[in-house]
Amino acid sequence: MRGACQLDPQSRQRQFRQLMKVAISVREGAISSSTLLKRLRSGFKKNAAYAVFREVGRVIRTVQLLRCLSGPALRRRVTAATNKTEAFSGFSQWIGFGNRGVIADNDPVEPEDS
Repeated sequence: MRGACQLDPQSRQRQFRQLMKVAISVREGAISSSTLLKRLRSGFKKNAAYAVFREVGRVIRTVQLLRCLSGPALRRRVTAATNKTEAFSGFSQWIGFGNRGVIADNDPVEPEDS
């Protein structure tokens, strides 16, 4: 039994040509990327091009994951970026601990109504 996300080889070959035509059209400026996304979103479950783009996206993510797992330099970069993001998130939570993150305004002209 084949999974819902898999495409048969003949369908892949047909759709690859369509995928390349779309990619060239975007590169040449014949269609904008936002227009392409709108077209793919409309009825996306039935859109064969959507399925091909989804599969290509999955392949790209898998390749990036494999690069990350196999390359110590990239792992260090990803870890450093993740640590910075987590540190910032922790810092923003620490700053916003009082008054649910709302910073009080001590303007004597505009007193707060309680």
